[in-house]
Amino acid sequence: MNGQEYLQQLEQRLAHYYDKKPLPKAPAFVLAAELNAADEGYFIIPNLKTYSVQHNEYLYAARFDKQLTAEMAAPYLQFTKEAMAALKTTTEHMSSIYALVFICEAGVDDKTLADLQKLRQHKDYCFTLKGWSDLALYIVDIPAQRLYCNKAGAKEKALFEFAKA
Repeated sequence: MNGQEYLQQLEQRLAHYYDKKPLPKAPAFVLAAELNAADEGYFIIPNLKTYSVQHNEYLYAARFDKQLTAEMAAPYLQFTKEAMAALKTTTEHMSSIYALVFICEAGVDDKTLADLQKLRQHKDYCFTLKGWSDLALYIVDIPAQRLYCNKAGAKEKALFEFAKA
């Protein structure tokens, strides 16, 4: 499987739940998608709402034809950090996950891989009264046919695994 095939597989998996979005101008992404979910509780009738929470996921994928290094990953990590800071929240906002997928067609530098697996990007909004954001990072090593992730990405890792032949 090459990077283009993996990207097509990922798009098929996301099609039911995510909406494709226009690609940001910089850095160079190959896929941008968004998922918005809400949950509400009622008391007897729908007009008596007891609670409402929103959960958002923003997914961005980038392809690299050279071995991934920390310098190559830096602009993408900065992009997500700035997006977290610029996110507009309400009292109904609970959480937002920024999923960043690095599709590496020539592998990943060992030190970079170790650093990215330990990476934690987290932002609280109004002391968590308006929710929080986390970065879920997925590194797809095409030559080794392996998927790596940081701690925040472990929950949704199965969505990004390689298809079984």
